[in-house]
Amino acid sequence: MKKNLIMILMAAVLSSVLTAGVGYMVVKKTIKAATPRVKTVEVLKRVHGTDNPGRTTYVMTGAAGAGLPDFVPLVEKLKPSVVHIATSTGRGNPYLLKRYHGTRDSGSLGTGIIISTDGLILTNYHVIRGASRIRVTLSDGRKFPAFLKGRDPLTDVALIKIDGVDNLPVATLGNSDKLPIGSWVIAIGNPFGLANTVTAGIVSAKDRTDLNPGKFDYSSYIQTDTAINPGNSGGPLINLRGEVIGINTLVDARGQGIGYAIPVNRIKTIIPHLAKYGKVIRSFLGVRVMDLNSQIIARTKFSGKRGAFIDSVTAGGPAAAGGLMAGDIITEFNTKPIKSEQDIAWEASVAGIGSKVKVVVYRDYKFKTFTVTMTAHPDNQGTVAGPDFGQGGPPFGVLVQDVKTGFKGEVVVVRVNPGSIGEKYGIKRGDRILNVGKTPVRTAKEYYKELKAYAMGQNVMLLIDSPNTTRWVVVPLK
Repeated sequence: MKKNLIMILMAAVLSSVLTAGVGYMVVKKTIKAATPRVKTVEVLKRVHGTDNPGRTTYVMTGAAGAGLPDFVPLVEKLKPSVVHIATSTGRGNPYLLKRYHGTRDSGSLGTGIIISTDGLILTNYHVIRGASRIRVTLSDGRKFPAFLKGRDPLTDVALIKIDGVDNLPVATLGNSDKLPIGSWVIAIGNPFGLANTVTAGIVSAKDRTDLNPGKFDYSSYIQTDTAINPGNSGGPLINLRGEVIGINTLVDARGQGIGYAIPVNRIKTIIPHLAKYGKVIRSFLGVRVMDLNSQIIARTKFSGKRGAFIDSVTAGGPAAAGGLMAGDIITEFNTKPIKSEQDIAWEASVAGIGSKVKVVVYRDYKFKTFTVTMTAHPDNQGTVAGPDFGQGGPPFGVLVQDVKTGFKGEVVVVRVNPGSIGEKYGIKRGDRILNVGKTPVRTAKEYYKELKAYAMGQNVMLLIDSPNTTRWVVVPLK
């Protein structure tokens, strides 16, 4: 009996040991099989973007990459098309870093994006606002004076131009409408004058509005946690295909990781206006709208979630002529869905003067379609008309005349009217005007001829030679 008990106990122990051993071997084999060999060399892996399978993005694989994006090819591709912008006024610039809650200085710093091979550069309006001189430094270190081509304060966008260059590297403008929230983005700029600084983050949100309380604009910003600082203004926000999907414009000083960029699709819409007219020639719908709220939805029994409620219609305006009425809810304009009052304000402003636009509204529990013919916005009056120098005194309040110095003619300032724009921008009696924009002028006739090519309301870049310095002065033509 005792012998049998010992044999049973030994068998049990042996069984336990064998089971444990087999289990150990199985677990070891499983762990070994589940652990892939990882090369220490980082490898570039090409993957297709979600919104455009024809393009290629890059991620890092391997031990060091761990699936994170690889920004190196993007930076190498985009950096040559990013420029450093420095401006000065000679009297303290009240607009310096205004959106960054900064202080006054003798100039400001910013960033720009080359969008044409012959030197057209996109930036923020607040970077060059109030500047008498604009200097652009290319990525290769070359420096050029720049003149203002066009500006739009309501979108905070400006175009400047440098001359004497060709075959410049050009940035690719992408599609900000297809930018997913949470996607990786990088910024290249010159924060605090530190040239070619690269930062990375994600898209935190889109369609951010009402960031300028009490002031109307066409804002609809991309929010990002990518580090943006003073000097980044006007620089690109870039997706993983190396396309510019916004230009960085402001930060929220109340916290970290909250920056904003203007969507590039809005910028692409107004670039032709800025290049041709110097400002945006906006169209007019003739309605006052407001965002939907629970009271409006309950009263109208609106079944949708997004739209713009027409509070009033301008008598005799395009909307009234097309059949729109107060109380309508605009859900679609020119084939584009309307989500807010900001949407309809923007779409109506860029629809085009004289264009016939389909407008879908919700009225009397039904969706109805109307055709509206857009007219010119009242603020456009006189926009493309050339200046009449026969009335209201000389342009800028500055009187010039020809002066011969040997065989060379010069345009010399002989009087600056007190309180005039010319006096405000530092032009003085005895100064010589060498250029109007990129064109040299040698006589008063040539000077006035070049000014005739500008529209009222545009800024004119004058190259002024004073006793102590030669400088560019940006003067509004009014």
